[in-house]
Amino acid sequence: MSRWPVLGLVTIAHALGALSVLSVAPLSPFLLDALALSRAQVGLLLPAVYLGGVMMSLPAGWLTDRLGVRLTLGGGLLVIGALVMAAAWTASLPALLGALVLAGFGFSVLNPSTGKAVVDWFPPRGRGLAMGIKQTGLTLGGLTGALTLPPLALASGWRYALGTAGALSVVAAILVLLVYRTPAAPAAVAVTAWPRLAELSVFMRRPGVIVVFLSGLALSTAQSSVLAYLALYAKETYAISAVAAGQVLALAHLGGTAARLGWGAASDRFFGGRRRPGVVASALLGAAAYALLALGAELPAAGILPLAIVAGAGAFGWVGLYFALVAEIGGARYAGLLTGVAVAFAWSGVLVGPPLFGLLLGSTGSYAWPWLTLSVIATLVAITLPRLSPLVQREPA
Repeated sequence: MSRWPVLGLVTIAHALGALSVLSVAPLSPFLLDALALSRAQVGLLLPAVYLGGVMMSLPAGWLTDRLGVRLTLGGGLLVIGALVMAAAWTASLPALLGALVLAGFGFSVLNPSTGKAVVDWFPPRGRGLAMGIKQTGLTLGGLTGALTLPPLALASGWRYALGTAGALSVVAAILVLLVYRTPAAPAAVAVTAWPRLAELSVFMRRPGVIVVFLSGLALSTAQSSVLAYLALYAKETYAISAVAAGQVLALAHLGGTAARLGWGAASDRFFGGRRRPGVVASALLGAAAYALLALGAELPAAGILPLAIVAGAGAFGWVGLYFALVAEIGGARYAGLLTGVAVAFAWSGVLVGPPLFGLLLGSTGSYAWPWLTLSVIATLVAITLPRLSPLVQREPA
């Protein structure tokens, strides 16, 4: 295999895995009615997935370095598919949340394994674009789910829609296990020198690395809130249908997809392989969009469509560059392990974001305060991240 077909394979795998576990977001208006949920309880659905991801993030990174991309990614997709299909047949909120937590165990391997595939197959000056393309898997999966799952739920019920989403991960798992191969000359250390968890202390003693991890946590707090509540916000603020609300969420994913590709290419071509400028720009875009969303019904209804695209660019656009930066800080030997740590921090933001958004929404009765809080968080990241000293020893092009 050559590098570009491999990139296509891991991007498709990432997309189908993401479609499965993120399917509760576009289906949230259906779940709210079918399970008699409150708006705050809706904010528990995505964190349940990411709770499982955080619990397994370090083992996922270690397994990726130890077992390789094919077995880790394929196995994780099988876990996702089985548990999301099981979630489709639960009868209560606790059972649904439990199945989603276990699905998160499989979700935890997607970033470390696909990120390691990029590091193994691509040279340094091509990784920003490659990582951006790979990370569009999440937004493309979310976009596809937002466009297809609400109409499917309307026609056949939310259980059928959720079960179909889970089955797609099983298909992706089979594809990875059959097709993926390790490069003939991987840019990695010999398999006899496995990285150890204790070696993380070398990185955790560097303040700049900790700031990068905390920035991922903060930006993920905003991203997950957009993912969890944008469709519900659009439906309740503008009195549109659940299907139309899903299309608003799809526009956010479209904006995120374009941003991941654009910032990835820019980091390679214009920023000399530096990843932080694109992360900062994404944070600023998000801060501006969240402030406008806080206007609610004062914003013209036609404005929600372009604003959803900008909000998606800000909320989702930073992720590819963030994981490229983390993988490069770790180098070939520690790319999987350090990405696992980054996933733990970033996904911890998901545990905070939607519940915090829901709590503010419930206590104030208005979407304005939750959106303004996200705007402040994104602004703080944009101010802090550029102040760090260089974090990566650049390899020759």
